[in-house]
Amino acid sequence: MAAEVLRMIPTKESVELDDRQLVEQIRQGDDRAFEMLVRRKTSKVYGLCYRVIGNGEDAKDISQLVFLKLWENLEKYDATYAFDTWLYRMVTNVAIDFMRSKQSRDNAVNSNLRLVKTSVDPEQTVTVARKEVESVFNAVSNVLSPKQKTIFVMSEMEDLRSSEIAKVLGCRESTVRNHLFNARKLMQAQLRKRFPEYARLWEDSR
Repeated sequence: MAAEVLRMIPTKESVELDDRQLVEQIRQGDDRAFEMLVRRKTSKVYGLCYRVIGNGEDAKDISQLVFLKLWENLEKYDATYAFDTWLYRMVTNVAIDFMRSKQSRDNAVNSNLRLVKTSVDPEQTVTVARKEVESVFNAVSNVLSPKQKTIFVMSEMEDLRSSEIAKVLGCRESTVRNHLFNARKLMQAQLRKRFPEYARLWEDSR
């Protein structure tokens, strides 16, 4: 009976540590805790990088750089704040720096963009492949500044509230809303100009 009771008591290994606890263990020199944190956050970090950058290989490189910076700066993390907010700030800073660097080299992400034009009945429901939607988004979002695109992605694709984005970027909510308003306006203008069939879908969905 005693043995059965002991088996019912959760051990340290069976209890999943939260982010703050993992960080504390890493600070104490536990390399396995860092591996666990990386596994836990890889999908989130890569997903945000990919949506902001629009290129899979670049997103992988940036994700690796983010985790390197994470390792180097864990001592600066203030546990009174949500870990994901601090992580998002690191991801967006690295991604924005990357985009600015790429723009300065006149090497746009979508320089090799190719789209097949199709005749679409305005009254007909349009079904499009995911890759084509991504291509259109990447094409029209090239008119945005790095910060505008990052805010748009976090709001529309990551479903973060303006208050959360403001915390990530260290700015006011009004700044976030202004960037988001301008980003939507610029992208809608690009859609009308370059992909009118998608512009109709955008307007119908608003």
